[in-house]
Amino acid sequence: MSAKVRKCESAKVGAGWILAVLLVAAFGVRDAAAQSLPGAPLALAHGVERDGAARYRDPPIGAQGRYIVVSLQEHRLYLMEEERVIWSTIVGTGTGTRLEGAGQEWDFSTPRGMFRVQRKEKNPRWYVPDWAYIERGERIPDPDDPKRWEEGMLGTTALFVGEGIALHGTNKPELLGQNVSHGCIRMTNEAARMLYYEVEVGTPVFIY
Repeated sequence: MSAKVRKCESAKVGAGWILAVLLVAAFGVRDAAAQSLPGAPLALAHGVERDGAARYRDPPIGAQGRYIVVSLQEHRLYLMEEERVIWSTIVGTGTGTRLEGAGQEWDFSTPRGMFRVQRKEKNPRWYVPDWAYIERGERIPDPDDPKRWEEGMLGTTALFVGEGIALHGTNKPELLGQNVSHGCIRMTNEAARMLYYEVEVGTPVFIY
């Protein structure tokens, strides 16, 4: 029986996942304006509040403080402060394709649900998973082989959220706004670095 793995590792859906999906399904985000700087209001389809700050129609239940929302349909990431959108940027997300090889199977979809920023890294190194070697037509090295680590594949900055998924920069910004990744959420290097400074480890990340 083949192992089913998401981008880098497999994710099992439990009761917490089901609750998370119910939460993020309530967001009701619509078309957003172009990228803006932190603190600048965005004009969303549902209107703008009297103080000029864009707000979600249905914020997540119990949302407090700062958190991140990723809309897979819109290919956009929103940095939120309670109900307020304080910044937004275009992103690239998973292709949804599948790959089999070496007795394993991978699904390159960006997972939906509620996550948290586990760690942040500048100039991150990428641990090359088995699927990458299969795509390249190369022999899969041992798990502890130093060749497994590559520089530059995650851009200049990465925020890891678990399940093998990261919010990270890219050296191909022209591909953003599409389903282009193996599950991670890509953005420009400048946007990833800005996000690095604007959120802390433990910040909630809602992907829907």
